[in-house]
Amino acid sequence: MFEANFIQLSKPSISSREIKNVEKVLLGGYLGMGPETNLFESHLSDFFNRQVVCTSSGTSALHVALQSIKSSKKKIDEVLVPSLTFAACYQAITGAGLRPISCDVNPKSLNICFKEIQKKFNARTLAIMPVHYSGDPSGINKIHTFAKKNKIRVIEDAAHAFGSTYNKKLIGSFGDIACFSFDGIKNITCGEGGAIVTNDINIVRKASDIRTLGIVGDTKRRVAKKRSWSFDILEQGYRFHMSDINAAIGIIQLKRFPSFQRKRKLLAKNYEAVFANSSFIKIFQRNYDEITPHI
Repeated sequence: MFEANFIQLSKPSISSREIKNVEKVLLGGYLGMGPETNLFESHLSDFFNRQVVCTSSGTSALHVALQSIKSSKKKIDEVLVPSLTFAACYQAITGAGLRPISCDVNPKSLNICFKEIQKKFNARTLAIMPVHYSGDPSGINKIHTFAKKNKIRVIEDAAHAFGSTYNKKLIGSFGDIACFSFDGIKNITCGEGGAIVTNDINIVRKASDIRTLGIVGDTKRRVAKKRSWSFDILEQGYRFHMSDINAAIGIIQLKRFPSFQRKRKLLAKNYEAVFANSSFIKIFQRNYDEITPHI
């Protein structure tokens, strides 16, 4: 029987540097969220020039971000989300007690269609969740302008778009909130992990508590290894924090990212050249001066 040899979507690049950094954590006797997670957040904060809250996955980052902006009123708010996306987007929305509203995508980019946003926006709309499909953030300026005008939030699912820019501005360095994924096939990996990037200090505080079972201020105590028997829980929370093992991988991956970025762009261009004359495969026009391709 014929078996096709499939090319992996993305094979992680793990060097001796990541292994050595993980070994340091394993031998250090503390494996949970601690100094390595704090250091990774600090490096990401420098990268984006914004505040960063690391989580256990990109999905949990979306969930926590949504819960952080959720209204305290009993009404069920809606989130506009593209129909072409991974199940994680919809699961994060429903998990946060919100209602996903599907919007068709633009066939030229596979990103959420702006006309659909205009059509489906209503008084119950809490946020728009655009997905930067394959790392392409095209159209995000219109979405931010529309959201600001209508006083709603934008939570960017930037799982594919680590390192991409829009008008020479790094995705995650502007706008309301951007959520990233660091799983095994993303532009950088922690094995598993995610991050919420924002400059809204209220979201940072809420997200930091929600990811650690809703325990107020627990993040700082964990990092300082000064856990207390007495603590306050003010809202529903989850075990969505990142471990130091995952952070140790991410710290090195971030340092190596410029080389990953160059190689991804080269491979994407090579694929485009191979399929340029295909009669049944359509090649999207992508600006590799701005896009760091995931697919």
